[in-house]
Amino acid sequence: MNKLKSDAYKLHKPATIRTLCGLATLILWLCSSFAHAQQVKPGLHENYFRQVISYLASDSMKGRLPGSEEEKRAAAFIAAQLKLAGCKPIKKKFIHPFTYQNPDSAQITSAGNVLGIIDTRSPYCIVVSAHYDHIGSGRHHSKAPFSKQIHNGADDNASGVALLLGLAGWCNQNKHLLNYDVVFAAFSGEEDGLFGSDVFVRSGITDTSKILCNLNFDMLGRLDLLRPLLRIDGATDFAGWQNVLPPDSAKGFQVLQRSNLIKGGSDHCNFSDRHIPALLITTGLHSEYHTPDDDESRINYQGMSYIGEYLRTLMLNLQNRKNLQVEFHAC
Repeated sequence: MNKLKSDAYKLHKPATIRTLCGLATLILWLCSSFAHAQQVKPGLHENYFRQVISYLASDSMKGRLPGSEEEKRAAAFIAAQLKLAGCKPIKKKFIHPFTYQNPDSAQITSAGNVLGIIDTRSPYCIVVSAHYDHIGSGRHHSKAPFSKQIHNGADDNASGVALLLGLAGWCNQNKHLLNYDVVFAAFSGEEDGLFGSDVFVRSGITDTSKILCNLNFDMLGRLDLLRPLLRIDGATDFAGWQNVLPPDSAKGFQVLQRSNLIKGGSDHCNFSDRHIPALLITTGLHSEYHTPDDDESRINYQGMSYIGEYLRTLMLNLQNRKNLQVEFHAC
């Protein structure tokens, strides 16, 4: 390199670096601003459901296996969404760690429940729940036992979590219509044996004598296009439910009310075992259940919005009953 070129290089190098650094900063700022602009606030609508399911059921979450780093990332995401929805933490925190022994491997698993509350200063509360864990790459509980693919669990149960978070946002926006507190509980350890909900009801973190009822959302993303059916298990176990359950949706899906037939089928069972009126609300099992094919591309988002309308009406009906604790406990 001759001296002239060398001097020119020395002269322009700092300016070039400053320009590149400034450009990089601008790009990062634009990306950050774009991502922020794309953030959809919690609510009962398709765009929000897509945002939640796209995150929780992405390959990067590796199936949200309890105890995994991805499960903890999912918990942090849900905690942030509950805060964004207007919920307050319970006992000064959103994430409540617990451990359990995995019955399939005898290992001790460290997981966490995510809890938030819409506080109306009522002595009573309604618990809305959904589990957020899934089965990872399917080593345990898979219907495709020889597959090592990620089981994303878009329907099971990213769909239930999306409706839980959406309902949290709606409740905060309509807090003036609420007469009872609403606790939103995203449980982990469900797939291994309902461990998160068991810890919740045993821990006393929420006084079970003050829980009016439990609405549990599990697999709500596959409303069938040919035979749209919303199943509500536990609806006939307490006569009080008949005063609050809405009629079939005006959008045209049928509601099947029945007893809680499957013992230990989902987290609501830990509430009903303690004589707390509890419902499992679900669109039911399908051939992709617990397989690598339970992906976001199969989710019926329009169906989820219809179900969201139904859940909103159910919540209003519950909140409008002035003596709900008497109605349920008299049954």
